[in-house]
Amino acid sequence: MTTEADLTPAPLAAAGAVQHEPAPEYVWPSDPLVRQSLGHWQDLKVGVIIHWGIYTSIGQGGSWSLHREDLGWFTDPPEDWHGTDAEYHTWYYDQARTFTGEDFDAQEWASACAAAGMRYCVFTTKHHDGFCMYDSQYTNLKCTSEESGLRRDVLREVTEAFRDNGLEMGAYFSKADWSRPEYWNRSVPIKDRFHNYSIHTHPRAWNRFVEFTRDQIEEILTGYGPFSVLWLDGGWVCAPKEPIDIDGIARTARKAQPGILVVDREVPGPHQNYLTPEQQLPSTPLRVPWEACISLTKEWCAMRPDDPAKSTAETIGNLVRIVAGGGNYLIGIGPDARGRMVPSVRRFLRDLGEWMQVCGEGIYSTRPPENPPSVTSDDDLSWHLTQRDGALYAFGLSGADSIPATTLHVGAKLSAVNMLGSGPLQFHADGDTTVVTVPPSATRWATCLRITLA
Repeated sequence: MTTEADLTPAPLAAAGAVQHEPAPEYVWPSDPLVRQSLGHWQDLKVGVIIHWGIYTSIGQGGSWSLHREDLGWFTDPPEDWHGTDAEYHTWYYDQARTFTGEDFDAQEWASACAAAGMRYCVFTTKHHDGFCMYDSQYTNLKCTSEESGLRRDVLREVTEAFRDNGLEMGAYFSKADWSRPEYWNRSVPIKDRFHNYSIHTHPRAWNRFVEFTRDQIEEILTGYGPFSVLWLDGGWVCAPKEPIDIDGIARTARKAQPGILVVDREVPGPHQNYLTPEQQLPSTPLRVPWEACISLTKEWCAMRPDDPAKSTAETIGNLVRIVAGGGNYLIGIGPDARGRMVPSVRRFLRDLGEWMQVCGEGIYSTRPPENPPSVTSDDDLSWHLTQRDGALYAFGLSGADSIPATTLHVGAKLSAVNMLGSGPLQFHADGDTTVVTVPPSATRWATCLRITLA
């Protein structure tokens, strides 16, 4: 087991992420199909986001090492690299030739995620480096190119495998593309994450980039089956500095797939159909649709075969807190350079599946109670509530692998209390409070009680 300090993520502000406290402006969708899709998506609760790309093959967790400004360890090239930024840029893209991923088995990943109780998958079709993990017709920088070591349509394999295993699909797509001369013109200096020329002086170049972006999104949504979500990353690519015609992108997406959710991350407005706090849990409830995206390992994919992961107790604790707060949990994992699932990820997925088989009824399709009773116990356990179909679910967390016996005090009159995985519990009234005798948990990591109010 590792400690949280071992897995400290990249500094979010440096990476361009927006803090969600207080929550930014939210605009409820006006399209009834999108509203319906949003309610359905909120029922799914648990998803997985999978990163994989050139960066994985060189021991990186993302393509941020191309960034021309030192923002911290996540923008550092591999330790053994020596040369200029321009030389690194060229070297990085040359690694597509040796990125073979020979051990990647989409069915293995899909079946493991399905057994873990995950209901949807967001897959990185293209990160900021512009390397397409699908068969794009608009660039040769792709996994199916004869110049690529992969020479296989990874997105096709992933979408088919995950749908066969009952999961819905979302498409991660970076609006930034550091491989394109219409974004990073290498004839002039590059200094940060933004485009490096004057859009005002060269409007035709930027318009070509906008059209290229829209065309790639259209080919994904028309060529790879149904997607629940278009998950747009690169939140700095937005008006007024980088007007990407997000209205046109949304129209294109919904012409291809009516009702699809469009998540223009970090950009408040009508095209951010839900908020996506990254690598953190909001300290106060977000009263709008939201999804916490948090990596299981230090980075978004495995950087080495022995990558450690967060403990199951911590991650299930996150799940309980997120769902009790009205959110979804998008858990970030990814293959190593060869495409393998590292042991720490495999163990976690097995653990999560074990727990969800028993306690999932208190997770899926639930919402935070509108008028929750107080729930406390005679120890240091923390309690979190969800509600569905008239039943109240109380989750007890200790931060450890086991949950001890306790006495629960519920500020309401009850007609029944059951421990999931065990059976009915004894309780008695004490004025307006009900006292429940709770034995040691029938499940590891978190206990779940189904409570029926009188």
